[in-house]
Amino acid sequence: MSIKLITISDLHQGNPISLPSNIRVIPQEKLIQNLIQRKPDCILIAGDLQDYMWNLGTETNQITQIKKQLRNDPVFNALNKGSVPVYFIWGNTDVMDLEKGNLYDETPVTDELRDWFCNTFQNLHNCHNEILNIKGIPILGYADANKTTDDHSGKCWDEPTILSDFQHLIEGLDPEIRRNTIFLTHTPPRGVLDFSSLGGRHIGSYYLRELIEEFQPLLSIFGHVHYCGGYSEFINKTQCINVSSFGLVVSHEILFGQSAFELQINPDKEVSSTKMIVSHYWEGKQKNVFVEYRHCQICGRHTPFARKQFKTCRVCLGARRIEEQLQQ
Repeated sequence: MSIKLITISDLHQGNPISLPSNIRVIPQEKLIQNLIQRKPDCILIAGDLQDYMWNLGTETNQITQIKKQLRNDPVFNALNKGSVPVYFIWGNTDVMDLEKGNLYDETPVTDELRDWFCNTFQNLHNCHNEILNIKGIPILGYADANKTTDDHSGKCWDEPTILSDFQHLIEGLDPEIRRNTIFLTHTPPRGVLDFSSLGGRHIGSYYLRELIEEFQPLLSIFGHVHYCGGYSEFINKTQCINVSSFGLVVSHEILFGQSAFELQINPDKEVSSTKMIVSHYWEGKQKNVFVEYRHCQICGRHTPFARKQFKTCRVCLGARRIEEQLQQ
């Protein structure tokens, strides 16, 4: 039995960004409706669904306002009313601003709102630290992001945590089923599509990479690192896909272009097709794609480019920046 999956990440609904007057983007709900119309077996979302919790505090009236905004959000309503089940995990911005960076990672208000969200949007299934199944394919989810600095933000986890949690889940699976597993995390594995243009370094999880190298799941799907959104690489037999939104900088404003991947898994439990679905932006009456796919002049891979004048892909640019830092 073949399976069609669509996976996205980093929707950041409620982001208070302002756009230049001559540029507009297709509303996110239009993209979601298009994805549902493609009739996948399920939609996977790899975290950072919204920024409402991130931007507001913990006062009672603010919590009431957050619930109102979430309840009226067109994207979550489209996902909830659609006929396609949605499996998701939370990201680091799915947390209250006044609770982010909490020394002990205690986020009671955020946790309460997260529970409320799942009860309100019952077609969206939280798969953090458990196994959900879609037509014989196990999906292992892990929320939030790994700590990368002492001054971390959000509800972040220490590196050894995911190792012990995932090992416990994976070892409970039949060995023949393990290779069919999909890892759904917010953070990338270390060194794979995890170069942060802001920090100028790799920020992925060491232990997530160790788990992938040991168990060789079918897919590793993640977001978090926008600079590498829309790219796919392999760790041995495991296909790793960064499905986060990627940014265009226009007058110091970031226009988020949502990368979405459609994956076909054949009856032999092999990924037979990986296709990116691209949204658009408009300049007046001119419709433009956020990216076009071309061959990088350095690595040769067929990758997304946000501007026609660019010749080098973002992954190679990131590698070059790290090399330059090491030489200094």
